[in-house]
Amino acid sequence: MIPKIAFTHYCVSDMNRALEFYQNVLGLTLELKEAEWSEFLIGGQRLALYLKEGDVEKSGGAVVWFHADSIEETASELKNRGVLFNQDVREFPYGKTATFLDPDGNLLGLYQPPK
Repeated sequence: MIPKIAFTHYCVSDMNRALEFYQNVLGLTLELKEAEWSEFLIGGQRLALYLKEGDVEKSGGAVVWFHADSIEETASELKNRGVLFNQDVREFPYGKTATFLDPDGNLLGLYQPPK
């Protein structure tokens, strides 16, 4: 019935600030940019940003998990770029995780599968 994820989107309060973060801090390639909608293609999945006037809801919503070959190295590099981690690397039987925030307080995650 549902063959795959079409996209994940976050509401942002400032598109330029959001694009700066996703492009220059996370290193993602912008695929589509319009005044109120921008998209990145990551490993066959789409991550979209939607400009929402006024306050952006800071609780709930989607979490995008980015694959990391070495979660410690990736987290260290992002911290050096000023990214705020709200949970450092944790290890589970299913892999390692760490979570951080974008400029609007949206929760994002890093995931490293078990070896």
